[in-house]
Amino acid sequence: MRLESVVWIIARATLGVLLSVGVSAAVWALSRYFPQDALAASTGFFITQTLIVATPASVCAVAAWWNPDSPLSARLLASAAVPTSAFLVSWLTIEIRGVETYNALFAGTHRLPVIATGDLLGVLIITATLSANIAAGALYIYRLFRHNEI
Repeated sequence: MRLESVVWIIARATLGVLLSVGVSAAVWALSRYFPQDALAASTGFFITQTLIVATPASVCAVAAWWNPDSPLSARLLASAAVPTSAFLVSWLTIEIRGVETYNALFAGTHRLPVIATGDLLGVLIITATLSANIAAGALYIYRLFRHNEI
C-alpha cells in the first residue's frame, strides 16, 4: 500500500463521516417542521425516523467514497448496498437497544412509552454514519487492493 492510498482513504473517511453527520442532522431537523403520521410507540415511527436519518447519511457516504474509475457495476453495487446497510443496521440497533422507550424487542415493559428524542437521534446518526461509511469504505478498499483503483 502506498502513502497516496492511505491519504485517500483517510480523506474520504473524514469527508464521509463529516458530511453524513451534518447532512443527516440537518435533514432530521427540517423534518420536524412536517407532521409525523406514525404513532410515537409504533415500529412505523422508528422506520420513518431511520429513513429520515439513514438516507442522507448513506447518500453522503456514497458520494464521499465514489470512485469514477470503478466500473458501472461496482458503482451501482455501492449505490444499492450502502443505503440498505445503513438503514438495516440503524433500524435493528433502535429495535434491539430500545432508545429509552421501554418497548424494545429485548427486556421491554408495558409502561407508557416515552421516547427520548436526543437518544433516538444520537443512536440513529451514529449507526447510520458508521455503517454507511464502513460499507462504502469496504467496497472502495476492496477495489483499491484488488484492482489498484485510487
